[in-house]
Amino acid sequence: MFPNVLANSPSIMHPNYSFSILLSIGLYAAAGSVVADEQLDPQPVIEGRQSALRDIGAAFKGITDELRKTAPSLPQIRHYARQIDDLAKQQTFWFPAGTGPEADIETAAKPEIWQQPAQFKAAQTAFGEQVTKLVSVAAADNVPAIKSQWQALGKTCKGCHDKFREKDQ
Repeated sequence: MFPNVLANSPSIMHPNYSFSILLSIGLYAAAGSVVADEQLDPQPVIEGRQSALRDIGAAFKGITDELRKTAPSLPQIRHYARQIDDLAKQQTFWFPAGTGPEADIETAAKPEIWQQPAQFKAAQTAFGEQVTKLVSVAAADNVPAIKSQWQALGKTCKGCHDKFREKDQ
């Protein structure tokens, strides 16, 4: 029914491209099956996101502790900034449907995450952008600039927590 474009394209038939295409198809199929699966077990998803968010908090605290020192360790700050950046790149997968309050699992995530998805996505995007800037600024040896960007990142954390996270009891 459809012409076989891939078979007639020598550049796409390169082994690396074939693997990439198969991997992409597999990932899309897996994602589709998770979305289609109404029996999604929210427990591991919630536990995974809570763990990742704790890791972000620990790395942020690591930067905080370094910046309080007379001579902060720039390699350590860079390490923590990269950790946060790596995790921030995964955050869009942490809040699928079915992992909110309806899961009846203790979580600090407010229902607004799922009720206001555009605003939540904007908060995630802002966080990701500020983390990327921190990684970039941390590559230089300018502690005041790092501190300034660390504060900007902290504001995105606070903004999201204020709107989308339950207050700590």
